[in-house]
Amino acid sequence: MLDSLVTATALLGGGFATTSVGLIVQARRKRALAARVAPLEAQRDSALAYASAVETESKHFAEVQMPALVDTLARGHRGVPVPGLSQERLAGSPIDHSHQTVMGLLQEALTVTRDQIGLSARSSVRDIIDEAQTHLHRCQLNVVEEMDRYPQGTTYHQSLMGFDHLVTQALHTLQRTRILAGSWPGLQRADCTFSEVVESARGRINAYLRVSYTYEPGSGETWLEGRVVEPVTVALTELLSNATAYSDGKVFVEVQAFQTGFCIVVDDGGLNMNAYQREEAARQLSRHTVLDVTALQDTRQLGFAVIGRLAGEYGFAADVTSTSPYGGVRAVLRIPRELFGHGPTAEETQAERQAAASRTTGHASASPTQAPPEGDQADRRGEPSDGSALPQRRRRSPRPTAPVVTGAPAPAEDPEAFTQGFAHLAETIRDHESSPTEGEQFRA
Repeated sequence: MLDSLVTATALLGGGFATTSVGLIVQARRKRALAARVAPLEAQRDSALAYASAVETESKHFAEVQMPALVDTLARGHRGVPVPGLSQERLAGSPIDHSHQTVMGLLQEALTVTRDQIGLSARSSVRDIIDEAQTHLHRCQLNVVEEMDRYPQGTTYHQSLMGFDHLVTQALHTLQRTRILAGSWPGLQRADCTFSEVVESARGRINAYLRVSYTYEPGSGETWLEGRVVEPVTVALTELLSNATAYSDGKVFVEVQAFQTGFCIVVDDGGLNMNAYQREEAARQLSRHTVLDVTALQDTRQLGFAVIGRLAGEYGFAADVTSTSPYGGVRAVLRIPRELFGHGPTAEETQAERQAAASRTTGHASASPTQAPPEGDQADRRGEPSDGSALPQRRRRSPRPTAPVVTGAPAPAEDPEAFTQGFAHLAETIRDHESSPTEGEQFRA
């Protein structure tokens, strides 16, 4: 009995020991398995978090970043910020690089498309403008020829001056368009004085009677190089047009000397510009590139863009950020001394005086054997004006004159001669347009 009890006890002890050892081994295995599973679970959680971040970032890219980029690049909405990553942990990741690549390709595609559209549009615009400008220059040449035949005080002469003014304004509109399209102004002028430049610009705007030019011999008779005469005149025309458009009273023009050149100062008493408008004006005046036809905001406000294009091309500067003494805007064109000219020679001056004296005495002249260059026949000469009348047109080169006819009545004083003169002008224009001369053939 005792042996049986001992045997049972031994068996129980062995079973307990075996069970204990099994439990210990099992516990160790569980701990080892838990140690192996923990990193896997961490990797799983990390992968799930990354997948969620990628999903969120892709949605942010499609719904936030790309629309903002399209607004900025395609629609031209300045000041629209393009946000960055919404998930900072993805910075530098493959998904970030992929999104940056897509955005870069979009920008490149828009740039290439705009360049192609702009090149094609500018080429077409230049061709159309060349033809229209040729017609208007011919018309203006005939008007000037007709004006030289009659005294300045006659009704007929005054009506021709009004017609010439309308043609001049149309030519300026074409000029500003071709400048923005990447072309030159279309005229090559001889050296002119600053007073002539001011008078020429004044004669190209509608409200020329409101422009008052303070003439001073020291500045007004300084010569400007012929290469930049037309660009400076066009730029000044834009400033005068802007000043008269935003003011009701007089617009004052003065040429002032400074250490390295001259300034043409335009003061008006109209509406001033706010900070945003000044910033935008400064941006356009400092932008020297050609017009982007795909991103035009307002085609009626291209004057500053014209000036900026000319300033960058010909070496002068413009500023409209100051306030005039009259409460409006003070616009300044700064012309460095490097752009000054020398003027005509003594022989040219004498020949011009003789031609002017012949026209004053005879009031009639024969047609020239050869038409002067467009730049010369378009020069506006004369003494400084107080704004009471349009500047007079005079030629820079002498022209043959017909013998003086004495005893004949002034043609414009006769109503019948007045009517015949208009008929002759219309017939001359039609003849010239139906048979263009050599060197003036129109583009197809």
